[in-house]
Amino acid sequence: MSPRPANDAKRLGAILIAGAVAGLGASYVASRKRPERWTDAGLIDWNTVRRMAVQVSQTDQAPVRNRAVAREQYTEMVRRSEPLIARYLRVELPEPIQRIVVMDRREWLDANITNFTGLFQFIEELYQRNANPKTVGQSVAAGVNRRMMSAQVGVLLGVLARKVLGQYDLSLLAPEPTGGALYFVEPNIDRIQRNLDLDAHDFRLWIALHETTHAYEFEAYPWVREHFNSLLRRYFDTVNEQLQGFKGGIGPILSRLLENMGKGQHWMEAIQTPTQRAIFNELQALMSLVEGYSNHIMNAIGKQVLPNFEEIERRIEERKGARPLAEQLFNRITGMDLKMAQYQQGQQFVDTVVQRRGIDFATKAWQRAENLPTMDEIRAPEQWIRRMEA
Repeated sequence: MSPRPANDAKRLGAILIAGAVAGLGASYVASRKRPERWTDAGLIDWNTVRRMAVQVSQTDQAPVRNRAVAREQYTEMVRRSEPLIARYLRVELPEPIQRIVVMDRREWLDANITNFTGLFQFIEELYQRNANPKTVGQSVAAGVNRRMMSAQVGVLLGVLARKVLGQYDLSLLAPEPTGGALYFVEPNIDRIQRNLDLDAHDFRLWIALHETTHAYEFEAYPWVREHFNSLLRRYFDTVNEQLQGFKGGIGPILSRLLENMGKGQHWMEAIQTPTQRAIFNELQALMSLVEGYSNHIMNAIGKQVLPNFEEIERRIEERKGARPLAEQLFNRITGMDLKMAQYQQGQQFVDTVVQRRGIDFATKAWQRAENLPTMDEIRAPEQWIRRMEA
């Protein structure tokens, strides 16, 4: 009997799991130095990814105007934000943020594509060992799979490049992590500001406050970065083990998908093993806290320093509520809807804790890993409060 069905099942299983990793990577994407060359073989053709992403992002239609002036303005906004955040949180950065970068969409893609090569590296290695085509038919199938996966990742990144406004670069999983950097994708910021008819300065300061807060979460509490990296490594290790033990094709994955989707779970969670889901929940809880904390601080400080704060919030919320069906579907497929849920759940958690116990009590979450809230506690802040008071 030909070995092709089993091998193709392994390959399809790898693609399904890789899709989940892609969704996760889209949510937690971070940049590293771009490699000098990308491999010409494997599950993903990264040159194709970049070409597709550049095409989808329409980067040539969105240049940065007056880059030097824009960088000077963002630097001033970050410098203004730093003491305001420090005073509110009663914590200082080891040193002021040095890397403040104004980007166009192509530059954002260049800064982020390398992260995806790292996220997929372990799947690539396993693919090379366990799914080498033995026949002409298998070679054709492998080529089709490679083109499909490359196109999917390219479209994903291209769409993200048109949406992202700011990013705090953690250099997650980088061999030699450096201090974080703030990225401002000016063409996207300019487009939203003009479309919503917002005050140009206030809208950019609103974004700078949010992104600068991330620096305090990871730089003022250095253990958080390594804890984040540890969770990512543990998650990817479980995927690696799952693929290495792939004996029954995609049956186990499909069974979990059908069973758990019936329980109302997101598809990314539905295909996970219990161990993967436990680690994923830890990641979700941490990211919910990260984003919710930033939103809380942006709101608390923004109300004091931005005359148009309420108007910015109102128009941004109206825009979110008017997302077209195609965008909603994209968010669901890529897992970005989970990311958006993090903002809402995390902010509700921090707002509730601060309202009941104050910001100093909420800051207990950053003192050590054991203090981080679980997803259950994110959804029910009083549970975390009781645990911290015990």
